[in-house]
Amino acid sequence: MKRNESCILILSIIIPLYLFILSIIISQLLGFMVLRKIDEKGLSSAISFDRDNATYYYLLGRFYQYDIYQINMEKAKKYYFESLKRNPLQGGCWLDLANIYKTQGQILQAGETLKRAVALNANNPQIIWEAGLFYLNNNNIKDALQNFKQFIILNPGAQQTVYDLLYKLPVNSDDIINVLLPYNYSYHKNYLLYLISTKRINDAKNVWKNLYKQNVEDELILKYTDFLISEHYYEEAKEIWDKFISAKFQKSENENASEIWNNSFELKMLRGGFDWKINEAKGVDIYIDNDIHIHGKRSLGIDFNGTENLGITLASQVVMVKPGAAYRLKANIKTNKITTTNGIYFNITGHDCKELNVNSEVVTGTNFWKELLIDFKVPNTCNALTIMIKRDRSQKLDNKISGSVWIDQIILTQK
Repeated sequence: MKRNESCILILSIIIPLYLFILSIIISQLLGFMVLRKIDEKGLSSAISFDRDNATYYYLLGRFYQYDIYQINMEKAKKYYFESLKRNPLQGGCWLDLANIYKTQGQILQAGETLKRAVALNANNPQIIWEAGLFYLNNNNIKDALQNFKQFIILNPGAQQTVYDLLYKLPVNSDDIINVLLPYNYSYHKNYLLYLISTKRINDAKNVWKNLYKQNVEDELILKYTDFLISEHYYEEAKEIWDKFISAKFQKSENENASEIWNNSFELKMLRGGFDWKINEAKGVDIYIDNDIHIHGKRSLGIDFNGTENLGITLASQVVMVKPGAAYRLKANIKTNKITTTNGIYFNITGHDCKELNVNSEVVTGTNFWKELLIDFKVPNTCNALTIMIKRDRSQKLDNKISGSVWIDQIILTQK
């Protein structure tokens, strides 16, 4: 008897619970089944079968907000409220509600709603991006930058998008550095690279003031120095360069009278700053030769394989000079079976002026070490020049150059 009573008691609990769960499943299933099309009728029917499903209210609110034939902002707000009542953790719903407030000119309500959206979705880049745009459009720069800061933390690959946006508006560079950028080296580095790529010299100098105190890699130092040189800020570039080479090579200046850095190629070429830059191309191999040299232990070797008619600057270096002063360039060159009439020569041009453009003689064939000389006067408008080792493209039929060249001990001195 007691056993039967126990069974009846258990069944009286299980059966109602089962029916309750079944009713929930059936209502959700019916709501899903009637939602054949996301339109007013379909969504309303889905709600009638599943009144606790926040998603259906949200979708119906979006229908009234965005359907061009059925726009009704008040109805949209009503269904967003119903959706949030059932599930307040829907960031997208808060965002759409904020957009309605914004459209209706209720800026204060829009801002408060956006704060709710961001607070509930602190790791959602899309919502944080929208919040940043909202504050930016309402001239609330500080809150905009705070949201964009969180956005680039979540999505580091979007840094350029944020910078592009901010530079279309009157946003102060100091605010970008102090408010937007996370206190992390990589973000400051990427911002500097962005400024270099967009040629914003003053903002780049502002970033560098804080960045150089950190452990900056050689590549970035060279890139920034190249940028300063390209924008004709030679003195600032030279100051950074001197500190850099002093730390890297324990040298503060050349050990000879030449104005040219690494003039005998004894040091590792950095291919940036005030060192040599090498241009690589099909048909030529440029390298450091440890066996053939006239000074020190190394020279610059160049091998042409005879397959190309090259017009190329093989190596170049920017050198600061004194405006109006007279200079002499001396360089040692050795060649072996250089073909074609267009051989190798030195060219000197003004880096920040057009008046200076002088060449050495052109060297072809086979020559033991010989000295090339160029005497010239720097124009008064010129603060730096570019020294280049070149070969011009030939217009003749027999134009594919072959053979080998060695360059060593290039000396530039003021007369």
